[in-house]
Amino acid sequence: MKKLIAISFFSLFICSAFAGGFSKPAEKNAPMKIRKRNARPDIPGTLLIELGWNLLQNDNPSIATELLGSRTLNFYYLRDIRVGNTNFFVLPGIGVGLDRYKFDEDVTLDRQADGTVNVDTVFGGKVKKSMLITNYLDIPLEVRFYTNPSDKKRSFKVGIGFKVGVLINSHTKIKQEVNGEMTKRKVNDNFALNRFRYGVTGRIGIGGFNVFYYSSLNTLFESDKGPLGTEANNVTVGLSFTGF
Repeated sequence: MKKLIAISFFSLFICSAFAGGFSKPAEKNAPMKIRKRNARPDIPGTLLIELGWNLLQNDNPSIATELLGSRTLNFYYLRDIRVGNTNFFVLPGIGVGLDRYKFDEDVTLDRQADGTVNVDTVFGGKVKKSMLITNYLDIPLEVRFYTNPSDKKRSFKVGIGFKVGVLINSHTKIKQEVNGEMTKRKVNDNFALNRFRYGVTGRIGIGGFNVFYYSSLNTLFESDKGPLGTEANNVTVGLSFTGF
């Protein structure tokens, strides 16, 4: 996840550099000039950062998750396209969605030879946390209404949309104390997760501060292959902020 975050910020840095341009080096013995501060580059579109909490809805208590430890961090770039001379905008985008599900019990997932997934108890020491981590490449699409389109940074807005994503990485992570030492164990696997996800989104807020909602329309795991045959859907609620 750290690599994905680093890549996202590096890409934004490069975009800002090209948008602002580069200064020409001063010639030798040239008279000193007062350097004017460049204005902030006007990058089209919006960087959207979402911080949320995942609610895993399933029919099996053995994989119940903790709310505070089950988090979402999303980085999206959205382009604002106004619909005629109205107060409505269409915002297509692209970005990464990083989800964590912290199990309520000392359990982890284990994929079997037939492709199904079991829930195994973690032995060997005191478990500090056990998680399932999923990372997606997402394509969101949103329709927004602004009360004041000429000043969107201070305007009240409401948005509804749709998001589709493809799984790019998944793994379990266990942190436990063994013989007085803290250990970490990570297992990379797809754990019978659906390769694609899709669902509806909602947003309401003022300026760059919003409350957002996401509800998946397909299950987290493949049919009949999830932990103990569970049918799990994800709901995410949280806060979002605009970077530019």
